[in-house]
Amino acid sequence: MRSLVLAALVLFSAQAAAENQYASLVTFESTAARPTTDERNVTSIVNTAMELISPSNVSVYGGFSFVVGESFESAVVLGTRFYSATPAFQLFPGIPMWSYIGAGIATYDELTYYPEAGFRVATSDATRLDVFIKILNSKSDVYDKHFMVGAGLTF
Repeated sequence: MRSLVLAALVLFSAQAAAENQYASLVTFESTAARPTTDERNVTSIVNTAMELISPSNVSVYGGFSFVVGESFESAVVLGTRFYSATPAFQLFPGIPMWSYIGAGIATYDELTYYPEAGFRVATSDATRLDVFIKILNSKSDVYDKHFMVGAGLTF
C-alpha cells in the first residue's frame, strides 16, 4: 500500500503546470475511535501544509504534522486528493461543496499511511473549509487503527 501511495504522489506531482494554484492548508484532527491496546494515546493531530491544486481536480500537499496526546511528536506529511469535477452539493446560493477522496503518508516514529474522504466548502472566493475522516494505518500500535475526524482551512 505504501508503494502505491508513493507512486500516486510522484505521478500527480509530476503533472504540475502553470495554471495550477497553490494554497495554505491547516487542519485539526481528533481521534473518534482507537484500539484499546494503546500504550500511548493520540488525542489529536494538527497539520500545516502547502497544497498544489491542478485544473484536473487533483491536489498534492506536503507539510508538517504535530501529534498532541500523552506525548508530543512531529512528522513530515505528504498526500494527494481527488476532488469531484462539479460541486456535489449547494449548501446555500453561491456556496458550493465538493467531495474528495485521498491518501497520504506521515513519518511518525513508524511510517503511517491513511486513506481519507471528505467535503470542501467554498466559504469565500479565496477560502475553503474542509471536513474529513481518516483511518491511520501503521506497524506501530500507537497510530494503527485510529479513526480520525477533522476540519481544515485552505486559504
